[in-house]
Amino acid sequence: MVGWIDTPVHDVHRKIRMLVGGDPGTTFGLGDLLPATTEEIVEALNRLADWDFLGTNGSGGKSWVTPAATVAQIELAIPRLSEACARGERVFFGTGHPTGPLEMYARVAQAMNDRGAEIVRFAEGESYEGYINGAQIRYVCDVACVSMSGDLVHTHSPRAMEFLLSNGLRADLVVGDHGFTGAALAQGLDAVAVVDTNDPALVLAWARGLKVTPILCDDNRPAASYEALARFVIERL
Repeated sequence: MVGWIDTPVHDVHRKIRMLVGGDPGTTFGLGDLLPATTEEIVEALNRLADWDFLGTNGSGGKSWVTPAATVAQIELAIPRLSEACARGERVFFGTGHPTGPLEMYARVAQAMNDRGAEIVRFAEGESYEGYINGAQIRYVCDVACVSMSGDLVHTHSPRAMEFLLSNGLRADLVVGDHGFTGAALAQGLDAVAVVDTNDPALVLAWARGLKVTPILCDDNRPAASYEALARFVIERL
């Protein structure tokens, strides 16, 4: 999930340009952070990855995320997760990746529940607008996902989380990725967010000082790839 990852550098820069241009498919619900510059976002991404996304000769087209940098980010996230357990906070998990980190989120959610946090399920099975024929909120082991026509879908959209928040979801902390964390941050909530190198809106949110603890990595590897991360977090809660 770190080191050389499959996310192409050209796609990283493409998504950054799209975000700077205001493309709604890349804002994750954080459009109010704009305007921004490509230089601001690349500089922040370089700090998170501990790598130069402008000097990418020899990369073979892939992104690099320094493993030690990601470990340091995880270690920054653990105190916030532990605090939520100690205080009995309401914690919401949501993912736009029904493959990849979903299993990790589920394991961490269960561990946090066992340690005193209140893991929130809200509006389960309810439909919301924003897609052709609509979409539904579905949960897998306390992790919210988006369902369309009976399938769980990969989505960057903040609409699911915006729907939940506008209909009464209350949470002290949101854990997840994509639009679930972006929309939460836009409402001033705390978030721990898995962030790929081509998720510039969450990188910008971190650079601007929103209450997000990012964990930079490839966000769509097979579920077993996140086993070490899950174990690392759970052992330290």
